[in-house]
Amino acid sequence: MKPLESAETKLKEKLEREGWKVLHKGWPDFICVKDDNMMFVEVKSYKGQMLKKEQHFVMTHLAKLGLNCYKWTPDVGFQRITPITPFVEPPKNPKRRRLTDEERWNRLSPETQKDIRDKEAKGIVCYY
Repeated sequence: MKPLESAETKLKEKLEREGWKVLHKGWPDFICVKDDNMMFVEVKSYKGQMLKKEQHFVMTHLAKLGLNCYKWTPDVGFQRITPITPFVEPPKNPKRRRLTDEERWNRLSPETQKDIRDKEAKGIVCYY
């Protein structure tokens, strides 16, 4: 995202002081117009992929104005977003830590551990 220009920064600060919530993120991927119809569409890769907080905020507020708002995924198609669509916090993806050699070893069955010890006794390098 490009940094705000000074005039934009001044306006943003002025509006926020007056109580407005000024957004730079969250706008739908598509604003579609056909004849006298308009719809706003947020595209996600799969059904379970959630809207981000800003996306949900913008789409539900647009829906409050009576505008047609949708989330679209290839596996489901269009899902209408309404003013009362609840926001669901996307799950956090915790960073997975690498297992230590001892933890990997302890996950092996006793039979596998014995096979590895036998092979290593013969000079065969084993990766587990």
